Formats: sequence, structure tokens, C-alpha cells
Amino acid sequence: MAFDPFAQFNVSDPYGTSPSQRLATALSNTAYQRQGVNRNLNTNLFDMSKAYGKQTPQIETGMARRGLETSGIRNKALAEAMAVYERQRTQQRQATQDAMMQLALQDLNAYGTYAGQRFQSSLGGAQSQAEMAAKIREAIG
Repeated sequence: MAFDPFAQFNVSDPYGTSPSQRLATALSNTAYQRQGVNRNLNTNLFDMSKAYGKQTPQIETGMARRGLETSGIRNKALAEAMAVYERQRTQQRQATQDAMMQLALQDLNAYGTYAGQRFQSSLGGAQSQAEMAAKIREAIG
């Protein structure tokens, strides 16, 4: 196996020609995705808080209209509305944590691929030197 210094380069991909460039591209991609996940979380939490803020006065108005503003039914309706709101918030945060975990795994995979390519490059260089040394010894001796 002859040493090929360009074996680590991907000539079909002009933006990821070396292992370092492919790693940088992968990490910047996951960083961008991370920003999108956080943006979606913040948007959804804002929308849910606005919806809850609109729902609470409606519950209060509905109970007052029926003369139940000082009853346990009003408190139960408000507690149920808050429970739904908290459940939705928890689900949103869990989905965000799952997405962040997947992005962290993608980062680890990119680092693993980079390390493997660098190791293969070093191994190829060492094999090439060993072959050359054997040929020189053979020619001398």
C-alpha cells in the first residue's frame, strides 16, 4: 500500500476537503440547529404563556357570571388550566432536551470521525515510512 497524502481529502466536496474542515462544518451545523431549537422553545413558551394569560380572565369572567367567583369550582378550573399549561411547558422543555441530546451526539460523532481520520492518516504515514525504510535496507544490503 503506497502512501497517499491526499487520501484524507474529499475532492467531491469543495467545502469539506480535509478532516478539520469537515469537523468544523459539522460543528457549525449543530450549533446553528441548537440556536433553532432554543428559538422554537422560547417562541412556544411565549405563545403558551400568552394563551394562559388570556384563558385565566375568561375563567374568572365565566365563574363571576354564574355567581361562583368564591367557590371551589373556580379554584378547580384555575388549577386545571394551570396544570395544562405546566404540562405543555414540561413537554416543550423535554422535547428541547431530547433535541439537544441528539445534537450533542452528532457533535461526538463528528469528533469521533475526525479522530479516526487523523489516526488513519498518521497510520498511513507510518506504514509508508516503514515500507520506504525496508526498500532502502534492501537496496543497501
